[in-house]
Amino acid sequence: MMTQDPYVLTNNYRPLPGVYDELMDEDGNVRKKYKFIVKSFQELGPGELINRRRDADRILRENGVTYNTYQSNSPEAKERPWNLDLFPLVMESDEWRLLERGLNQRADLLDSFLRDIYSKRRVLFEKKIPAEILMNSSSFLRACDGMYESNHFLAKNPALLFFVCDMIRGADGNFYVLNDRVQAPSGSGYSLENRIVLSRIFPSMYRDAMVHRVAVYFRSLRKSLNQLAGVSGREPVVVLLTPGPGNETYFEHAYLSGYLGYTLVQGEDLTVRKNKVYMKTVEGLQQVDLILRRVDDLFMDPLELKGDSLLGVPGLLESIRSGNVKIANPIGSSFLENRALLPFYNDLCKFYLGEDLILPMAPTYWLGNKQHESLVMQSPEKYVFKTVSRDDEEEPVTFLELSGERKDNFLTKLKHTPKRFIAQEMIASATVPVLSENGFRPGRAIMRTFVTSSGNGYQTMAGGLVRVSQSLDDFFVTSQRGAWSKDLWVLASEMQKEETLLVPKSDQVSISRKSSGVPSRVADSLFWLARYMERSENQARIFREATFKVLQIEENYEKEAIFNVLRLVTHVTNSFPGFLGDDAEDLFVQPFGELQKLASDKSIVGGLAFNIKSLVQASKSVRDRLSEDMKKNMLNLEDNLAQQIQTYDSLIDFLHKVILNLSSLTGLSFENMSREAGWYFLELGRRLERSVNLIITLQGMIRWEGYDNKSSFENLLSINDIRITYNRRYRGRIDQESVLDILLFDTTNPRSLAYQLEQINLCLKYLPGKEEKQTYSEDRAALQLYTEFKMKDISILFGSAEPLTNITVWLEELHKHLRHLSDAITVRYFSYAEEQTRIGDGNG
Repeated sequence: MMTQDPYVLTNNYRPLPGVYDELMDEDGNVRKKYKFIVKSFQELGPGELINRRRDADRILRENGVTYNTYQSNSPEAKERPWNLDLFPLVMESDEWRLLERGLNQRADLLDSFLRDIYSKRRVLFEKKIPAEILMNSSSFLRACDGMYESNHFLAKNPALLFFVCDMIRGADGNFYVLNDRVQAPSGSGYSLENRIVLSRIFPSMYRDAMVHRVAVYFRSLRKSLNQLAGVSGREPVVVLLTPGPGNETYFEHAYLSGYLGYTLVQGEDLTVRKNKVYMKTVEGLQQVDLILRRVDDLFMDPLELKGDSLLGVPGLLESIRSGNVKIANPIGSSFLENRALLPFYNDLCKFYLGEDLILPMAPTYWLGNKQHESLVMQSPEKYVFKTVSRDDEEEPVTFLELSGERKDNFLTKLKHTPKRFIAQEMIASATVPVLSENGFRPGRAIMRTFVTSSGNGYQTMAGGLVRVSQSLDDFFVTSQRGAWSKDLWVLASEMQKEETLLVPKSDQVSISRKSSGVPSRVADSLFWLARYMERSENQARIFREATFKVLQIEENYEKEAIFNVLRLVTHVTNSFPGFLGDDAEDLFVQPFGELQKLASDKSIVGGLAFNIKSLVQASKSVRDRLSEDMKKNMLNLEDNLAQQIQTYDSLIDFLHKVILNLSSLTGLSFENMSREAGWYFLELGRRLERSVNLIITLQGMIRWEGYDNKSSFENLLSINDIRITYNRRYRGRIDQESVLDILLFDTTNPRSLAYQLEQINLCLKYLPGKEEKQTYSEDRAALQLYTEFKMKDISILFGSAEPLTNITVWLEELHKHLRHLSDAITVRYFSYAEEQTRIGDGNG
């Protein structure tokens, strides 16, 4: 009888002949640096590795780690879960030191080049690069000329605070630089997240492998940023500028801002006044000392750069020239990403530093050079062709994938516009191990490394972000094309001490109980986040009550109450005609289809799914302000939207999950959030929306015939979650006055209108920017609302000849005052009117 071979991770691993392989040497033996890790993975066994894979996916999903991808036929980004291969890429310290020296040298080179190109431009006078590369480049910003000479700090310190370098290990085992990213480089946050996940999934292995920690890089980065801010005597105000939630790496922006302790802002959060940059906060304008940007150069200042940009700050460049704000990395640094420069870097290194490049470039040729063009076109199949500008929409191509008309069209482009293109030799890359269900298999990888200024030179992260292809046939390895990621482990020769971002004892920290400022946009998002939470929960409760009533019908006299609560579904969702239309009789017989559609169809404006989707979107704008538990609840809500609703039972299950997650969010925000400005706007949004929802619900129930039905009152009590208290208090006897009293005037009921108004008035007292002896617009609106409410009580309402008519009119008046209050808060705290200057006198 044949016996099955035992599970061995390397059984099916076959490196390519004659190609350097990260895992195995030429004799097919596992390299020394991998033996401990391979052995540890092997001992876990296939079942446990599958469990660890699930745990990693769960952690990444719970942490909200995503990468936004863009489709060619759609301008909108699509969130893609971050994919992490559990098996790390490993380097020993000696091997890493060579890369570290090369990367630090490259940082010095890029910094020297950047300074020169925007000042004396010796590189042109000495003819080290063709002048047309500079003069014809849209990434060379003439508005930035002279900035580095006039800035006192940059005259003595590195202008380039950080950069990233993409490298590949060739088939010969040597490393080659593919390109650099300097203006707004991404990846360090993803690298940190990869490390955190693997250290949680394999804690013992990670510790015993003695891996260099990456936190020291972020500590150096934060220290360099604080030094660049140039502030003494107080903590500098540093903001991280993001294009917004639609950006492909927005997760990283929110993640790093929280990790480094900086405020995450968008262009609309900043303004320039008298050549100084301010953050528009609900506390007022707060001067910004330094901007850590994730916005590309051309979009940073619409006054002097790209005029239609909505991502930057008008007047920013003049503020930089005045020395009133610092930028990391400097605006104008995108010129270093011009691919036409790649063929000249070895000569540039000799020119600026007097030495050869330690890390060689992948052989690259600029087709604007006749000699380069002639050489490339002799064997074009050996190269990948790329545009010199990263902003060019032309995708990289190889002649191996071109044929027929496509090939002819591309040859025509090369002939007519050769200066647009470079040709980079397709280096046969080394293979790396990728963990699959059947053990290891080979893939191809690109390694992204991170370098930051450290005060006396540059500091390289002892690790990095590795992007790996799922197939050996993939030549282009990018996240946009679906590449997975790996963590890079640099092994230390001795046990590493723990590194954190905690401030050393030698650095004194001033105790503060004030927030660093809440941008008006963030306060607005928190306000509407709470409103969507309340709106969604109220609708979910009404949907659930309607579903229960449909399933529990026993007697004919209850039908009108059921019809009323179904009408209420249409009323609160504004999904007319629905259960209020002329064909409502048919829907009353078979209501499931309408309920299912309103609950699960995200395209129906005003429906439950639409409001939950809006809630999730609002949460992404304030992701850096939410706790990990709140983010998990948001993720659960997003998952709920994907649930298939085919039966009443599945509908009830969906509604239960929604209500539980929303209630959990409310509890977390109430119990765990600090009572700073942001919380009060969240609380105001909740109380205003709960008031509005209660009024709309009561208006709906009053409107229809059969309002005096006992079941209709029970519906109101159940929807507002006060039925148990009411039954205990009134021994099960239900009438109009007692129900309306507990819902409108009972301050012991946390869902009553009276309770909401008390909380609104309390929150208004704590809003920022309040001065004694002054009444503000929101205070006046709240006073009018409260006065209108206190002018009535239950005896007055029911003491007239037509109580329901009086109640309806009164509720509408309260609703109007609530809208006025919301508008007053919006105008005062969320809307900034910029100072306007008339140009010219209009007389021609």
